[in-house]
Amino acid sequence: MRFPHGTSRAVYDERVIDFVIDAASSAIPQLSSVQLLVVVRVAELGSFGEAAAQLGVAQSSVSRAVQAAEVELGAVLFERGRFGARPTVAGTRVVAHARRALDALEAMRRHGGEAVAGELRIAGCRSALRHLVTPELATLGRTYPEVRLVVRDTSGEHDEIEALVASGEADIGLGRLPMRPELVSTPLVDDEYLVVTSDGAPPLATWDALLAAPFVVCEEDCAPFVAAHVHAHTGRRLEPSVRLRDPHVALGLVAQGQGFTVLSRLVLEPFVPGVRGASLPAPLWRTLGAVVRPQAQGSPLVDVFRTAVLAPSLARLRRGGLARELRFPAGR
Repeated sequence: MRFPHGTSRAVYDERVIDFVIDAASSAIPQLSSVQLLVVVRVAELGSFGEAAAQLGVAQSSVSRAVQAAEVELGAVLFERGRFGARPTVAGTRVVAHARRALDALEAMRRHGGEAVAGELRIAGCRSALRHLVTPELATLGRTYPEVRLVVRDTSGEHDEIEALVASGEADIGLGRLPMRPELVSTPLVDDEYLVVTSDGAPPLATWDALLAAPFVVCEEDCAPFVAAHVHAHTGRRLEPSVRLRDPHVALGLVAQGQGFTVLSRLVLEPFVPGVRGASLPAPLWRTLGAVVRPQAQGSPLVDVFRTAVLAPSLARLRRGGLARELRFPAGR
């Protein structure tokens, strides 16, 4: 390749790179990491004043950072009032992207330009793997081709997951929290257990109605956890008419009017035809989270999984149709 007279390849390449950056920057919002952090903290705390106190700056500085971000993005990010500050529809989307950007910046700070390679072993319940892992596997492979993900599914109970992580057979576990206190846990998303009946069945809105109906138990979705909740509120036990392991088989029976089952929303979504879900007489929620051994904190592979898989999956859930049905712990 011939270069302009008097121009070395290195200088020429640098000029080309500068041109590309200048051209791209005109289309990229010019937001600092400080502005991103301020936007996320205001959203989490619901208050400009509380965000300022947590960050150790004046409230006016927080206001200016948010206003500058709004001007740059051309959108109002927060509704202000006596209630404090809450994200607008546009603000909710921006906050999700800001979290991902901050996670990526933190990963860059820790690992710089080093190539991330190796095997990462994931153990998780099927609903967590389906909603939080599999949607991002293709992107992970393109971005980090030297990272090999080994995925192992388990039953819905958390004891198998925590045992695999604690023993070192898995690097990260995804399941219902809490798990063993010696593991480092990160809450990710909460979903509700629902009473699932056929579309034509009468609602089971009371404990008496629930206990009198045929119960199709699904052992794969925290059945002991649900049973303990029912017993705590009634002093009685749900007696299964059918015991199954596969949720889809259980839902097939329920759709035919053969009884009801209790499953968490992320197991049910998307709902199969012919069934509907409703809250238990006393609502029951679970927290899905990630667990690692303390010595795995800060490892490049764990950081890659969190930033390239979990963060975008949670952002997708936040902005998707399920967002109104789920709860997201502060900071997620």
